[in-house]
Amino acid sequence: MAVVLFWGLNFVVVKIVLVVMHPHVMNIFRLIAAAAVLTWIYWRKTQQSGEPFWGPLRADPGALIRLTLIGWVFYQAAFIIGLDYTSAGNGAIIMSSAPIWTALLSLTMGTERLSAKAWFGLLVSIVGTTTVVAFGSAEISLSSDLLVGNAIILAAAILWGSYTALTRPVVQRHSPLSLTVIALLLCLPPLALLAIPYWDATDWSQMNFWYWFAVMFSGALSTGVAIVFWNNAVKSLGASHTAAFGNLVPLIALISGFLILGDPILPAQLIGGTLIIGGLVIMRWARKKMDIAPASFK
Repeated sequence: MAVVLFWGLNFVVVKIVLVVMHPHVMNIFRLIAAAAVLTWIYWRKTQQSGEPFWGPLRADPGALIRLTLIGWVFYQAAFIIGLDYTSAGNGAIIMSSAPIWTALLSLTMGTERLSAKAWFGLLVSIVGTTTVVAFGSAEISLSSDLLVGNAIILAAAILWGSYTALTRPVVQRHSPLSLTVIALLLCLPPLALLAIPYWDATDWSQMNFWYWFAVMFSGALSTGVAIVFWNNAVKSLGASHTAAFGNLVPLIALISGFLILGDPILPAQLIGGTLIIGGLVIMRWARKKMDIAPASFK
């Protein structure tokens, strides 16, 4: 439950920091914090097991580079920019649609089949996603920043869903932690280069202790420690049971966005979010042995 709370609050925490820090600059700081935590944990495991730290990269360099680009460089850039333009609630709801795109790509790759009931759930979730993207703002206009942000967050959800589908065959050979740490370390140089031109766009005079604490929360806790806790929950409780708790993330983001940021809760958000989660529940029910990876709330 703590992980769900971290991920739900993360959308609000990121929005707070983005007031004074440029998205790409914040991204590199929070990912460095996440890398520090996860690398230490992974290094300890390799010391105990005797496995080489960079073993997965040597064994599958093409796969690791591809996963890094899709799931960490492109996804992280789209996620932070999209959230800068849209609301915390919209971001969380749209990101919860990531399993939809995982299923669609898995179908395309031929690694998964859907029953009629699962197809129905998929279509319900897509309708819900479309509802939030198109109508999840008080101002319905093609030029609306919220609409632009919704579209970019949708692209991020598609990227993360694709990353999850492409990870499944690789995770049969390497641990999820090793793939995450290596991809995270590989993504830092390109994301740092992306951040350099925007360094002066950050209002450094406003970056007090609480803003830095928020950056560390988003990186070390939400993107770092929370992933370890989530994987442990999947191992002990099962993927489907754990994924059910993930459905609470958009609700927490909506409520905290309303209480902390004053974001309005719109009917389209409630309707769309209900359809997305309802559709995913139908898909999980229709596929009893489905290995569900959560939407990325980091």
